[in-house]
Amino acid sequence: MQSKSKKRVLKGKEHKRAGKHANNKARLAAGRHLKKHAAKKSSHRSPSRTREKYNAFLGKQREEASRREEMLSNISKISNSVENKMLLKYISTNVGSRSGDILRALIKEPKTDDDIANILSVKVNDVRRMLNVMNGYSIVKYEVNKDSKGWLVFKWRIDRERLEDFVGELEKVPLQEDRQLPSECNDFFICKKCYPEQKTVLPFDSAYESDFSCGSCGKPYAMLNKEETIALFNETVTED
Repeated sequence: MQSKSKKRVLKGKEHKRAGKHANNKARLAAGRHLKKHAAKKSSHRSPSRTREKYNAFLGKQREEASRREEMLSNISKISNSVENKMLLKYISTNVGSRSGDILRALIKEPKTDDDIANILSVKVNDVRRMLNVMNGYSIVKYEVNKDSKGWLVFKWRIDRERLEDFVGELEKVPLQEDRQLPSECNDFFICKKCYPEQKTVLPFDSAYESDFSCGSCGKPYAMLNKEETIALFNETVTED
C-alpha cells in the first residue's frame, strides 16, 4: 500500500514538473513570437525612421556649416576693416599707439579689458581708456554681465557695421578735416605729458568715464575745443 501511495505521489510530482515545463515552453514560444513580430514591425518602420534621422542629421550639419560660414565671413570682413591703413593711422594718432592691437585682439571674439591687457602686456587702465575712446567713435561696444561673485564684467566687441561705416568715412575725407571728430562733441581732452607718445585725444564722454585724469600717469586732462583739437591733428599729420 505504501509503495502504491509513493508511486502516486511521484506521478503527481512528475505531472506538476511536466506542467511547469510545458508552461515554460509556452512562455518561451510566446516570447519568441512577440520578438519576431516586433522585429518584423521594426523592420517595416526602420527605412522611414532611418531617413528621418538622416535628414535631421543633414539639417543640423547644414545649419552648423551655415553658421561657421557666416562667422568666418564676419571675421574676414572685420579683419579687412581693422587692417585698413587709414583706420590704423587715424586711431594710432587719435586713440593710442596700441589701439590697432586692441582691435586685432577683438577680431575673432569678444574679450574683457583684463583679457586684452594680459594678451598685449599693456596696463589695463590704458586699455580701458582706448576702448572708451573707440566706443565714443562707435566702432566698439560692450556687454555687461555679472560673474559668479556678482561683479560686473564688461566684454568688448567690434561693431562690424559701424567700423565699416567709419572706414568708409575715413576714405572719403582728408585726415585733418573736422568731420572725423564726433559731430555732437565740442570739448576734447588730452594728457599733455603722455600725448607726444600716445597721441590720444578723448571726447567728453570718454574723459568723464576716466574721471578726467590720465590712466597712465594720473595727471588731470587738459581741455581743448574743437578748433584746437583740429589744429593739434594738423600738427600731428605735418610732423608725420
